[in-house]
Amino acid sequence: MPYRLMYSQTSRDQIRSLHPHIKPIVKAGIQKLKENPLQGKALEKELSGYYSLGTKRFRVIYNIDHQSHIVQIHYVGHRKDIYKLFKEFLAKL
Repeated sequence: MPYRLMYSQTSRDQIRSLHPHIKPIVKAGIQKLKENPLQGKALEKELSGYYSLGTKRFRVIYNIDHQSHIVQIHYVGHRKDIYKLFKEFLAKL
């Protein structure tokens, strides 16, 4: 059974603001999560429970609800600072 994708408002805004050449690559990577949500790398320490999917120089941070078959996309950004920015984002919640 394929998983459903759910996007946070933050991730929607981040995807919208991507460069037009990068946007379809990131979206294609996200679509692949429907069939295999475990293809990303499991994150550790403060970010345990989340996964990171690499698409070119960008990363998609998400988590998986196996019970409901939902992949929740939380954050999208450049690999150089996405983990730091996501930790700061979580601290504000």
